[in-house]
Amino acid sequence: MLASSIFLVLLAPGLAVAQVKGSAYGFAKGVSGGGSATAAAPKDIAELKSWLADATARVILIDKTFDFRGTEGTSTDAGCYQSTCTPANGGQTYIGTLSCGGSNMVATTITWDKAGATALVVGSNKSIVGVGTKGVIIGKGLRLLATTTNVIIQNIHITNINPKSVWGGDALAFEGSRGVWVDHCKLSLIGRMFIVSHFAGSQLTVSNTEFDGATTTSATCNGDHYWGAMFFGTDDFVTLDRNYWHDLSGRSPKLGADGVSTVVQATNNFFYNNKGHDFDISAGTKALIEGNVFESVITPMTISTAVLNVYNVPDAASATACASYLGRNCVVNALSGSGEWPSKTDDTALASMKSYINYAVAPIAASGVKSYVTANAGIGRI
Repeated sequence: MLASSIFLVLLAPGLAVAQVKGSAYGFAKGVSGGGSATAAAPKDIAELKSWLADATARVILIDKTFDFRGTEGTSTDAGCYQSTCTPANGGQTYIGTLSCGGSNMVATTITWDKAGATALVVGSNKSIVGVGTKGVIIGKGLRLLATTTNVIIQNIHITNINPKSVWGGDALAFEGSRGVWVDHCKLSLIGRMFIVSHFAGSQLTVSNTEFDGATTTSATCNGDHYWGAMFFGTDDFVTLDRNYWHDLSGRSPKLGADGVSTVVQATNNFFYNNKGHDFDISAGTKALIEGNVFESVITPMTISTAVLNVYNVPDAASATACASYLGRNCVVNALSGSGEWPSKTDDTALASMKSYINYAVAPIAASGVKSYVTANAGIGRI
């Protein structure tokens, strides 16, 4: 063992130290990924695709840019765009017919990169770890099936998946994945969702991740990406902690859907310069939202957000009321230069978190969030 360790250091010192940092927490508590498997870096996109999908426990090091654009050709298909937000004015197109039924939609043809539509399938027991700032995947996202469990995705930048066209691909898709930790990643320039959890319920934590919505092709024609993150799998359990959400105009995040039960704790996230809405919460979601900071956000929480089952700690009194459920006071959220923060204090959300107290995160005061998140979220900061 000693000889092989020395050989690894001599061969590739950068790879030798690029292991998972820290321990999974929140609703990802206990996730170990590839565990003690020998870390290795795939040589090309074919080997990366194979290693991600196989049944072997692996620590996969992303030590360079893996660019899938052009590897599967292009397709030219019918689609549309909004008459009020045209591509010429910085708008997105919509591939296919699913989004083209409205009276404001104009028919067109769209040429797009086919690689983006088929994400890389990830099997169970994987740690996918970027090396320094080198770990970049371009043109394809990652897809975790309902059969996939125990995965860590850390220090990876996923970017440039048909950013001009909705339905051109998602960055991270979860379809019932129990036990996932996404940490210190960056997501940018994606055609549709940065993160989507749908179909069967997933159990995951997203932490220290940068949601970079700055774009020249926006569904809202304002330079902000609309398709942030959606968690609406049946019985999703989600922790969102210390993430940086900026230059976004919607679904940042969207929690739940009609007829779906979702449990979420959102703590110490920093929302900045978002020219649309951040939290959009549906009935059936039990959400504890505390210690977050909103700066220059037009709509921190949609007014249509369900009154029931949401506890968003609007003031000191509501913070104190948490103690009987959580054994501590909650942390008040902070806003500056932003829209209304409606008071949502249904203690059903607190009772729900009490049931899952072993997964609960204790946040820091909101006063320390901006400096912490801007210094630590994203790749190369671990």
